[in-house]
Amino acid sequence: MNFAKRTNWKTGTNPLSEKLESLKAQGIEVLHLAESNPTQCGFSYLNNSILSPFQSAQNLEYHPDAHGIPEARLAVIHYYAEKGITLSPEQIFITANTSEAYSFVFKLLAEPGDQVLAPQPGYPLMDYLAGINDVELVRYGLNPDKNWQIDPSFYQDISDKTRALMLVNPGNPDGHYFAQAEKDLIREVCRKHPLAIISDEVFFDFQIDENSSAQSLAEENEVLTFTLSGISKILGLPQMKLSWIIVTGPDAERNEAIRRLEIIADTYLSASTPTQTALSGWMAQKENIQSEILKRIRSNHALIHRTLEGSAITPLKTAGGWTAVLKLPATMSDEEWAIHFLEKAHVFLHPGYLFDLIEEPYAVISLLTDPKALEDALKKMAALSN
Repeated sequence: MNFAKRTNWKTGTNPLSEKLESLKAQGIEVLHLAESNPTQCGFSYLNNSILSPFQSAQNLEYHPDAHGIPEARLAVIHYYAEKGITLSPEQIFITANTSEAYSFVFKLLAEPGDQVLAPQPGYPLMDYLAGINDVELVRYGLNPDKNWQIDPSFYQDISDKTRALMLVNPGNPDGHYFAQAEKDLIREVCRKHPLAIISDEVFFDFQIDENSSAQSLAEENEVLTFTLSGISKILGLPQMKLSWIIVTGPDAERNEAIRRLEIIADTYLSASTPTQTALSGWMAQKENIQSEILKRIRSNHALIHRTLEGSAITPLKTAGGWTAVLKLPATMSDEEWAIHFLEKAHVFLHPGYLFDLIEEPYAVISLLTDPKALEDALKKMAALSN
């Protein structure tokens, strides 16, 4: 049987995962610093009130709409209105998840073999998403020495096959929000070539610094822009499977993109009616949900810097999101450090190379981790690194 080349992935285990499975088989407790699933992190917002919207009789009917049902889009409009951004219902497409949203936009913009510029570091998932959609990712750098700002030379990677510039705002795992000067540069480059913007803003609401300002690309009107978000992160409900695409930009390009996306979305119609009807009720709980998550990530961020102070491990600046990046001593590779921490301290974390952090040894840890487990793990790591 001949399978498609796009699915010819390397699926073997690596030494780190093999060691983790070995410890589990021995019944050894491991301090897990890579848990990014909020439903496994002991949050109290996950209670029966989340399920109550499913009792609506509306869930027994089916009224398919390529954009998503009106009630769901209205909830999204209210979400952005709180940020001072005005949207109309036709600019919104409800999807089952942001992976699907990416696929829709890739299908809209790119022929097989076309390119999309994507940040480095970035999501490990993106290479798979791009490959499945026959799109090539070309990485542009974010500078860790300048708080992960975009490298101004990123435009040098643009070719006649480049169709879009992908942003993650704030970045994952780096947590960088794009400042106005960066947005101005991006707008100038994308108008010149021209390119569409894909702005992934799933972590947008989770600012570590309460006084910092963040700007959504959902208000961008000079360049064709697709802003992606969803409740997996902003409401901590990945199991409910609901996300969206916001289409903005110059009128003619925006309207044509909407017309074409309607056909793509209508081909799938994958977002369920019960989840869409529940969205407004869940959004009413947004402040409670986000305040609990924000309290955890801000507390853990401070804990990381406090506990690692004076050690050989340096936590890098994180402006937002659910992850922290740690710079490790250059005496070993990041995978060797990860295996070392797992073997000697039973601490599991992600080596930086999984996120394309390849210049120096880094580790990436989740800010959702139980604070007591995080503190215990950090102390052990600090002792092993000195």
